[in-house]
Amino acid sequence: MYSYNDLTQRQRNILDFIREIRRQEGGSPTYREIADHFGFKGPKAAVDHVRALEKKGFLRCHGRRSRGIELLVSEGNSSTISIPILGDIPAGRPNEQIEHEHGKINVDPSILGISADHQLFALAVNGESMGGRAIHDGDWVIADADMQPREGDIVVALIDRESTLKTLAKKKGNYYLKSENPIHQDWLPLDEMIVQGVLRAVLRRL
Repeated sequence: MYSYNDLTQRQRNILDFIREIRRQEGGSPTYREIADHFGFKGPKAAVDHVRALEKKGFLRCHGRRSRGIELLVSEGNSSTISIPILGDIPAGRPNEQIEHEHGKINVDPSILGISADHQLFALAVNGESMGGRAIHDGDWVIADADMQPREGDIVVALIDRESTLKTLAKKKGNYYLKSENPIHQDWLPLDEMIVQGVLRAVLRRL
């Protein structure tokens, strides 16, 4: 399982270059061509970067073949990224914060409308307080920890040291967490409120 978040910017550029050459010419570039394209002094630097991509699961190198670089990711314009699942998130009464990982979800970053280097995490929804925004018990949500929250965004928030999924709202200059179901109450912080991520996608099993 691979993640674009594990790559340096140079490695991403080289991966994109290899993908583009394969699309245009039907085969992978040589190490010399990679070196020339990126201005390396010699092919050894290209070899080192390609080997690093191989170790991270994006490529496979076939011996000493001149064009023996095989892509192990999508040949399209975007690759899936692995997003860690950090447990459940209450869409109802806030619950204790959950930080440990429970596997991963593979998602094409193009459907999220962001680049692959954002810090993303996924949570399983527990409760119906966000039904008015079409988020229901059993859904999966993907949140972006790097996105600046704005009023009206659906957010994963830590309110008085407990996590919940709500709409970020504002009244008389003060932020609070708004439920989207009339049978659930809104939440105002007694001590502090920290937005941990802004919702980017909802996934539902049919």
